[in-house]
Amino acid sequence: MIPAAIFLFLTGAVLAWRFRVWILVPLSLIAIAITVSIQLALGVWLSTACGYGVVLGLMPQLGYVFGVLAQSLLLTRSVAQSPSRKASVAMLYKQASVDHPR
Repeated sequence: MIPAAIFLFLTGAVLAWRFRVWILVPLSLIAIAITVSIQLALGVWLSTACGYGVVLGLMPQLGYVFGVLAQSLLLTRSVAQSPSRKASVAMLYKQASVDHPR
């Protein structure tokens, strides 16, 4: 169950980069249905199988939240670095134009 939880978490994180939150509805429902059916086939009680299904159904959602937070953090860091880079490029261009008059 742990490898499936890790896989679903990472799948949710990857889906956060491209899709809206509605992609989680079918993914979570499929994860719940597959988990419950596999657990019932293994002979686990229905309540335990439903518990595993809920846990694995939440993993893509937690991964999606992590992916959105990571995306916003990376975008914030890249925006924060852009003005300083533009300023330094502009300063170098200005210095080069002063050194080499036309």
